[in-house]
Amino acid sequence: MRRLRKVVPLLSAGVIAVACGSAREVEVHSAASPQLADSVYVQVTNDHFADARLYAIYDGGARYPLGLISGKSKGPLQAILWNPRPLMLEISFIAEPGLYYTEDLLLERGDVVQITIPPNIATSAFFRRP
Repeated sequence: MRRLRKVVPLLSAGVIAVACGSAREVEVHSAASPQLADSVYVQVTNDHFADARLYAIYDGGARYPLGLISGKSKGPLQAILWNPRPLMLEISFIAEPGLYYTEDLLLERGDVVQITIPPNIATSAFFRRP
């Protein structure tokens, strides 16, 4: 297991990054590479009690809806067309006002990113409010 600070350049295909809500670190683990090499893959676990609406946003504006993930549940692994720009997730909760954004993630083709939304997202170092 490697520990990285804030922006995570994920260099090898088939990597999972797990965002930790209580620390400023991201854990990176090896994983089996998905089949479509022209995409990156995102899976979100919502440990927050409220349902969350998610979007993946590339620097420059390309926006991909990831759907609604119920509170205390795990969403499906979703493919997003790879772009050589930083990617972040936008999170809005159905029961709370405002938006949250992840830190920028620098991904390579075929990378798998697993993000966990913590129950205490307002105090998380990885998620920020605009």
